[in-house]
This record gives sequence, C-alpha cells and structure tokens, in this order.
Amino acid sequence: MNEMIEALQKLVSFQSIAKEEGPEYPYGKEVHRAKEYVLNLAKSFGMRVTDVPGKYAYIEIGEGPRLIGILSHLDVVPAGDGWTQDPFGGEIVDGKIYGRGTTDDKGPTIAVLYAMKTLKEKSTPPARIRLILGQTEENGEWRDIEAYTEAEEIPECGFTPDGDFPAIQNELGAMVFQVEMPRAESGFREGEGGTAPNMVPAHARVKTKFGSYEASGKACHGCAPWLGVNGISALMEKVHRAEPENRFAEMYADLIGKTIYGEKLGIAAEDESGKLTLNAGLLEVGADKVTLMVDIRYPAKKNPDEISGSLVRQFSSYGASCECVYQVRPLYTPLDSPVLGALLSAYREVTGDESRPISIGGGTYAKAMRNMVAFGPNFPGHENREHMEDEYILVDDFLKLEEIYERALVYLLDSSDSSSSSSRIDSALA
Repeated sequence: MNEMIEALQKLVSFQSIAKEEGPEYPYGKEVHRAKEYVLNLAKSFGMRVTDVPGKYAYIEIGEGPRLIGILSHLDVVPAGDGWTQDPFGGEIVDGKIYGRGTTDDKGPTIAVLYAMKTLKEKSTPPARIRLILGQTEENGEWRDIEAYTEAEEIPECGFTPDGDFPAIQNELGAMVFQVEMPRAESGFREGEGGTAPNMVPAHARVKTKFGSYEASGKACHGCAPWLGVNGISALMEKVHRAEPENRFAEMYADLIGKTIYGEKLGIAAEDESGKLTLNAGLLEVGADKVTLMVDIRYPAKKNPDEISGSLVRQFSSYGASCECVYQVRPLYTPLDSPVLGALLSAYREVTGDESRPISIGGGTYAKAMRNMVAFGPNFPGHENREHMEDEYILVDDFLKLEEIYERALVYLLDSSDSSSSSSRIDSALA
C-alpha cells in the first residue's frame, strides 16, 4: 500500500477534537498525539521540526531568507452519528478513504508533508518552506496560531490546504452569537441539540412541562446549511405547533424558523463575495438558562455591526440576551495576486481544469496571515462530506493532491523574481 495512504490512516486514528485537558494538554491529549505523530514522521524524512509544547509546532525544509508558509490543522470536529464506516478507522472502500479529517484537514496535511518530502529529495529548496500545524481551528479559538504569530516569523506568502480547488478568492466573514434565555421563562426543563456551532445539527431533543420532543436532521458544515437539514429547527417547529405558548420555541419560530439566509431577522444580504447564511448549531438546556449558538457567515459589503445590532434588538424583545462571542472579518484576494496566480497555475497544469477561483462561506487559516489563499483539497464536482457523516477522500484525489501541492510550492518559490513565473501567472489569470 502507498505509504502516504498509510500515514493518513494512522493520523485519522487519533480522535483529535480540540478541548482543554489540563496544563499538559491545553488543546487535548488526542490533538497532542496527532501532532507528535506528524512531527516524528517529518523527522524521519530529515526535516527540521520546532515544537513549543502547548503553543504551536511547525516543520521546515529549505534554506534562505525567504519563508513560504502552509497553514494546516490537525484537530477535527466531532464524528457525530450516522456513519457506515468507523470514523477513526481509515478504511478504504470502493476507492474511498473514510474517516473524520480525511478531507478536513488531515488528508491535505499529509499530502503537503509528502510534497515537501519530494522537493527535499530532489534538491534543497532556495527558500524555507514551513508547514505550520494548527491545533485549534475547528473550535474557532485559533490559540495556537495566535501564539505562533506573536513569537515567530510570518511567511511572505503561502496557502492553507483547507478549502476548495481551483482556489478560493473570497471568504465570507464569520460571527457566532450566543443567545440565552432564563430556563424558568423558556418553557423547557431539559434538552440538547447539535455538536458545534459550525455544524448543522443532526439531532435535538427537549422536555417541557407537557411532554418530550425530539427531531432528526442531516448534518453538514454550517457554512453551507442548504446541504443539510437542521435538527434544532425541526424540533422547534414541532414544539411550537404543540405548545404555541412555549416562549423559546415561539422566539425561534419568529426569528429563525427554517430559514438559512437570515430572512426573518432582516439581515439577508448578498454581493459578489457570496450570500449571508445562518445556522443554529448548538442548543443546551442548563440548570439556569437555555443557550442557543448561532453561526452566521456574511458577505464582504455587509456591515457586521448592523448584524449584531439587529440580533441583539430582536432577541431581547423576547427576553433573551444575545452576544457576539466570535468574529472573523471577510477575506478578499485580488484577482491579479501573484500568489493566487501561482496556485491556479499548479492546479490547472495538473488537472487541465480551467475553472475560475471561487468564493466560500467557510473561514480558513488564510485569514490569519497576509498573502494566504485557501487551496484545495476539494475538487470541483466531487462530493464533499467534511463535517458530515461518512467523510471520505477519494484515493485518486488524495494522490493527486501531493502532485498539485508540490508544483504549487515550486511556483511560489519563484513567484517573486522569475519572468517565466510571471508569464505563467498571467496565463493562469487570463
């Protein structure tokens, strides 16, 4: 079996969901084990490794003053229910490698590592190439990347292998709101739903004074809620029909319902960078309050203060508090960016696909540093099951990633001073 595939299967076996587990494992023990595995693999390839425990880690090859960066991440979202394969097994069935993280972002991380290995074996790259191993991307904290940027050299350019091909030109902004209502006023006694704000919840349940309710949906990434069915929304509709006086269900029906574009809240918006989306991803009925986490992705020209003001005003009218607990601004990369052109050249030469760069609702590490572009691993027209049950990557796609990323790194190495590179970039953007 191809050793790159075996490396991915091993990495998938770590249930690396980021969570604090004491001072020794601030990002979680399984995240730590995944990081150790990748670092040891890099050492076996003769690569330089830097590990600042509890903060950040990276792998480096090449020499020279220039630094090119790749930002990946080893943490994953929870597996959730509904899998037909072991989510941490890495089984190969019908040409597909199954497992949480195979596309987001363990598969691409391994592909980049092997691309660096190939470059190193050919010759010493004339600049340093650094693979930075993120460990808290999925929970939105990015604590490791913050620690890195405070202490380390920032790459002049690079990519994150955590998006779509041919390349991502625009990323919507992201906001997460925490809506809270006193439990005594909510009409709920207990309940829960969803696993993370940025996942469409597959299941939800609540108990009221008058009965118990539950509902199922279909999980998917919260940035593309049209691909799933929101279990919390289905549950709230059921409760509201049965108990019209239930305060929380009434609020949900009036302000969210089954909408996914913010229509009921009056925040719907769209421009050339994309369309605003809304996902109610997490519900918790606690001892004193009911908490709902709402994930919103918004286009570049939408004022985030208007979004916050609208949500705070409207939820407060139902006796609930609403606070923005997480925000990342939109990202726009000019079409004539040399970095974007170099990446498009690599992709097009390997695949023959002349597609234009795209916009997405997801947020990536490209927002963390300048001159970064999200680049793969998802190919146009191929099913994408990240954040869903039965996540997989096609074996053929996985092997092709290594070739694309190797070529992309070569083009980034010479993108700043090579006339041949300039013509190649012009061609890619034509």
